[in-house]
Amino acid sequence: MSKLENLTKKILDDARVQAEGIKENAHKKSEGVINTKIKEAHDRKDKIIEKANSEAEMMKDRVVSSAELKVRDEKLKAKQKVMDKVFLMAKESLKGLSEDEFSSFITKTTEKIEIKGKGSLVVPSGKKEMIESKIKDLEILEDENLEAGFILKDDDVIYNYTFDSLVDEIREELEGEIAKNLFQE
Repeated sequence: MSKLENLTKKILDDARVQAEGIKENAHKKSEGVINTKIKEAHDRKDKIIEKANSEAEMMKDRVVSSAELKVRDEKLKAKQKVMDKVFLMAKESLKGLSEDEFSSFITKTTEKIEIKGKGSLVVPSGKKEMIESKIKDLEILEDENLEAGFILKDDDVIYNYTFDSLVDEIREELEGEIAKNLFQE
């Protein structure tokens, strides 16, 4: 029995050692797999966080850019309103010219224009008598729709010297300079 027992004991001991080795090897492999999966999960997490941060930064930039555009647009609208008011004030100021200033304007302007045919001068209502004493070689007509300034007709040519059209005409030239003076930044 001793030999048989020794042999059985040796087989059992060898089996236990082998089982322990297999168990230890399986434990090492499982730890390796777990560590690899944990590292992969951390790497994925880092990539997801990096992507989220990048997208958040892009969204923030878009929001800031959009807000800056809105602010700029609002500033431009406000500046445009001021510019419109400045030119409206200029028109109103011209409409308020005294009779002497108005007749002087018409006289000086018509002297510079060479009339080829039978010319006529169209003035606002109530200005005909005043102008007739200053200008003798043109037919003077009144137009109740004409607010301020005058229109000179020479056959087929019409010269528009209404204050609205004169101010509108020079607006493009002066707008930049006026804006520069009004909105020095």
